[in-house]
Amino acid sequence: MINTALDFISKEINAYLNNIASTNYEDYIVVSSIVYDGKLAIPDKTLGLTLINIEEEHLAKNQQLTVRNMQDDIKYRNPDISLNLSIVISANFHNKDSKSPQLDYLDGLKRLSQVISFFQYKSVFTQANSPLLVVSDSKIERLSAELISFNFEKINHFWSIIGHSYLPSVVYKIRMSTIQENAQYGGIIKNISTQNKNEL
Repeated sequence: MINTALDFISKEINAYLNNIASTNYEDYIVVSSIVYDGKLAIPDKTLGLTLINIEEEHLAKNQQLTVRNMQDDIKYRNPDISLNLSIVISANFHNKDSKSPQLDYLDGLKRLSQVISFFQYKSVFTQANSPLLVVSDSKIERLSAELISFNFEKINHFWSIIGHSYLPSVVYKIRMSTIQENAQYGGIIKNISTQNKNEL
């Protein structure tokens, strides 16, 4: 489910960037680790979407779900775990062999700015407003994106752990709510946090 969520987000961003650039199938952003085997893993002149942390959504854990089984009996069930996914989107436009490194750098900043504009325009993805979400993973009911700010200390610590020099990047927290099918109850169980209920 985590893999399909990140793949869906990358496809949504790619569709947006292709629309801006009047292209069709360019991969402007890929789901990728930042470094692999000591080398930068994000392709040149590309944005990389990388998972950097997974947290449990405690609000959802405190909810108790009421479900009705096939015999029309009411059952109580603890909710499934809902997750917060922290992702970093990095711009790899630092090819040492480039003939115009300054222009490449500016182009990377432009692409990163367009991603920020994308999430500003659309920060909540549901099966109703994003048909691709159903195709990608029908169990994902809702994804929402929140921009996270890192101070200089956190930025330095993060890139030190990664083992690579700083790349222009932005961090988002993706909150994921799911729909679980459970054969024991013969129905669909909705896992919705308190925050999500207040937003409905």
